[in-house]
Amino acid sequence: MRMTPLKRLLPQVLPQVLPCPSSMALDALQFMAVDFCTQTEVWSERFQEPLAAGDTVLCLSAPGEAVIVRVRALWLDGSELSSSAYSSEGDVVRLEAPATRSLTATAEAVLRPSRMAENIPQEILEEWGDIIAYGALAKLKAMSGRHVEWADAQGAGLALQAYNEGVARARGRVLRRRHGNGRGTLRLGGFQEVL
Repeated sequence: MRMTPLKRLLPQVLPQVLPCPSSMALDALQFMAVDFCTQTEVWSERFQEPLAAGDTVLCLSAPGEAVIVRVRALWLDGSELSSSAYSSEGDVVRLEAPATRSLTATAEAVLRPSRMAENIPQEILEEWGDIIAYGALAKLKAMSGRHVEWADAQGAGLALQAYNEGVARARGRVLRRRHGNGRGTLRLGGFQEVL
């Protein structure tokens, strides 16, 4: 996946919070990128690892500045396991029963940038960068203190509302991609939503 610098969003944030230091604005963008990707699960990748006979633990390696949030699905030699057949915590997957033979494990994992990541997948930045910028603006404008000249409670509220709406849109899009056809009606757990 092609990565791009998160600091490309600074021109959307800094002019609205002057004289906020650019390092503080970048920190807010990094924080909100983590939050956005964790909440929405817009960043997922598949990993293939060999699994030897008798093994019950599978260790995944997240790329570069990424952190694995959770494993969404797991296949052993192409057969999908039920969620009760394994558990995961971060980059470690534990099988409930040992592998009976050597095979290939494929895991679909949800990722997020690490807290201090300077880069984010280009696709996410292009599609959701404005929403991450709104989150950073909400965080920065909500700050208070004697030397915080950019505080703006009303602006923080509006930016937070735009951020939360963007998070909801992104979640819906991820669900449609995973459970629907990308558009139209989505049926989950007995509820129906027209998207």
